Amino acid sequence: MFKLFTQESKTIAGGAFLIAVSSILSRILGLFRDRLLVSRFGVSDALDAYYASFQIPNFLFALLILGTLSVAFIPVFTEYVAKDKREDAWRMTNSILTIVGVVMGVLCLALSIGAHKLVPVIAPGFEGEKLQLTIALTRVMMLSPFVFALSAVLTSVLNARKRFLAASLAPLLYNASIIFGIVALSKPFGVLGVAYGAILGAVLHFLVQLPAVIALGWRARFVFDTKHEGVREVGRLFLPRVFGIDISQISQFVGTAIGTTFGVGAPALFNLAMNIAAVPVGVVAIPFAMAAFPTLSEAAARNDREAFRSTFSMTLRQILFFLVPLTTLAFVLRLQIIRVLIGAQTLSWNDTRLSAAALALAILTMSLQGLAPLLARAFYALKNTWIPVAISLAAMTANIIATFALKGWLSGTDGRATAWLWLYLFGIDDVRVLALTAAFSIASIVQVTLLFYFLRRTFGRLGASGIFRALGKYVLGAFAAAWAAGWVLRPGMQSVDTRSLGSVFTEATVASLAGFAVYVAVLRLLKSEELGTVIGMVRRRFFRRGD
Repeated sequence: MFKLFTQESKTIAGGAFLIAVSSILSRILGLFRDRLLVSRFGVSDALDAYYASFQIPNFLFALLILGTLSVAFIPVFTEYVAKDKREDAWRMTNSILTIVGVVMGVLCLALSIGAHKLVPVIAPGFEGEKLQLTIALTRVMMLSPFVFALSAVLTSVLNARKRFLAASLAPLLYNASIIFGIVALSKPFGVLGVAYGAILGAVLHFLVQLPAVIALGWRARFVFDTKHEGVREVGRLFLPRVFGIDISQISQFVGTAIGTTFGVGAPALFNLAMNIAAVPVGVVAIPFAMAAFPTLSEAAARNDREAFRSTFSMTLRQILFFLVPLTTLAFVLRLQIIRVLIGAQTLSWNDTRLSAAALALAILTMSLQGLAPLLARAFYALKNTWIPVAISLAAMTANIIATFALKGWLSGTDGRATAWLWLYLFGIDDVRVLALTAAFSIASIVQVTLLFYFLRRTFGRLGASGIFRALGKYVLGAFAAAWAAGWVLRPGMQSVDTRSLGSVFTEATVASLAGFAVYVAVLRLLKSEELGTVIGMVRRRFFRRGD
């Protein structure tokens, strides 16, 4: 059984499949977590405070660790292993662990002490008891970046060695712990109990990866070797990436801050929509990008341009194969998704429609959002961090400008009328929350367009003709899938708000299955290469003949 934790994934598709399965389970737990939160606290001050309390810890972790440490660490660690310099690799690992622990420990302590000054800045619409609750929650949550930072080093080691299982299980334990906090700890401690569950989950996130890293030969040592060549190389790659924070993190940070000025429930509705929209990207795009990154790094280290190009093109097409139909079907099923995942008992029909509209605007560019992790990692594998950083800054700027511009427009008569007409929001006077998710989609367009353009300028040919040819097939299949799903949904659309959860869930399931069946049928007719690859992988994994 323990061998599963240390078994190497031999192919990108195999590694992505393993990460994706675990990610699906984790995301399901995450959606169940959100449903429990709404059921337990409603769209209330407590839930607004809970989501706002994540913003400073999440921003700190995203800025310094998430998508930053791994992309700097993995190419250097992989190069040491490829050159059979394992002692150097482990000394660098221990040095990075020590440096990360010290830096994050000091920052988390300082931010926790200064929470009473920071929270009013990131939640300008909160006051009184709601503000004090957010400060208390933030102080508890400041423990999480410290623990997650240490855990991220272990994750980077495991991903670099293509051991994905233990790292994939860690998010499952994190979400399960938050659910434990909602179910068990929220009764005696209120929403603070949920925060305690989150901290427990962060600790388990770290502990579950320890045995697998130890099995690879790592031994814990307190080493603070800033002169080590590998540590300096990681630092060189790390520093510019700090300014290239993922735009989804910026969108959530800015959106929550602005949403606090919209009134009770706006931060909660915005975060719920963003969490749901993040599921397909987390389940499909990130696993493929993570699984491809070591292979891209190895190809770059060998200066094997053809292997790099082939890996990049194949992975990008596989990501689009899944995300194009998911984007289309999620847009068609947005009302049913909100009803099923969030519920109706504690969410009014107006809040349901508003959440569905916010979700629709967030998922419009989901296919593009899913390409960003791979495009960025292609640059990092080439040890080029400045171009993604500059592009991230441009996307962040676009996000902030679009947020304020759309907020003003949606406050007026024209904006409300447009939302009423196109997003089924008749009778809802305040639709400003839509500005938050719409701005995120605009920023995604800016980011991915620039990433692809400059990667093409930097590297050369990327197999674009094959990519666009495959994309054309996916789009045709997705339109057919949307028609099939819409045909199933049409008879019950007038009573979505009054029918039982079971009825809505059944309808959404049948519509989804019909849509995917039509999508697969169209792609078979068009002789999609990626469809054949996926079918072959499934057959190998689940229908192997015994010896």
